Amino acid sequence: MNVVELPNRRNEAWKYSDLRQAVGDQPHVLRQGRDIIERLAPGTQRTTVPSGESRLFVERMDDDRHMDARSFEFTLEAGAALTRIVIQTGGDLPLSVARARLGAGAKYTQFVLALGGRLARIETHVSVEGEGAEVTLNGAYLCGAGRHADLTSVIEHKAPRGVTRQLIKGVARKGGRGVFQGKIVVERAAQKTDARQHHRGILLEDGAEIFAKPELMIHADDVQCAHGNTAGGLDEQAMFYMRSRGIPEAEARALLIEAFLVEAIPEGLPEERRDELTGLIRNWLAAS
Repeated sequence: MNVVELPNRRNEAWKYSDLRQAVGDQPHVLRQGRDIIERLAPGTQRTTVPSGESRLFVERMDDDRHMDARSFEFTLEAGAALTRIVIQTGGDLPLSVARARLGAGAKYTQFVLALGGRLARIETHVSVEGEGAEVTLNGAYLCGAGRHADLTSVIEHKAPRGVTRQLIKGVARKGGRGVFQGKIVVERAAQKTDARQHHRGILLEDGAEIFAKPELMIHADDVQCAHGNTAGGLDEQAMFYMRSRGIPEAEARALLIEAFLVEAIPEGLPEERRDELTGLIRNWLAAS
């Protein structure tokens, strides 16, 4: 493989994540595929959820020593439901791309918890092809020193009365970088679409980096769509309130950050999965 084929910051979709620099001169085999992650992955896992069925898919990315490239395709037939949870803890090069196609009335729910790596990128493409389909595409990233987490997504509404909810939250410490790139496209045929996209980031220290690029592209005229983005520090008034009630500063900060992040965990997840995700956030806060 020639490393010149890998995207760098000159590529718009990778402008905050320089894969070419992260890979360096390591040789990798590129197979046929639609994008670089699919070409780096050893294969594509394809799953169809039949009409009326519900499934839970948990993906763990915990390799600390090697590139971990994965590719998935999900097809949700009419009335099907799929919940996908991605837990990324591996510290080297975790790369994932998933594509989901939704039939009429299908429901796709996703939550990504990313602790970052030398360069971690979790990429999701959703195509809403049936009327009344619903998408929840949430995530949280926690980036310490030397960790880079990139959550990138494209949601295309091609049929009427679709609903999308996307909430991404993240925190970064000094030397850490969090990235969110989200695009929602509403085609002309997708009238009555209701799509909301929000990103909220907290910079915990000087030298932390957060880059966010939310986008809406609307070609229909009867829709309800909105997006927003904020990045800043912890709420000083909330900190003052907690300190005034005798809570030590480190504990107060951890409680505020935890409450901020767990808001992104979707409702309806199995209790044991929610507890696992909350526990990972608490462990990260305790360690940092």
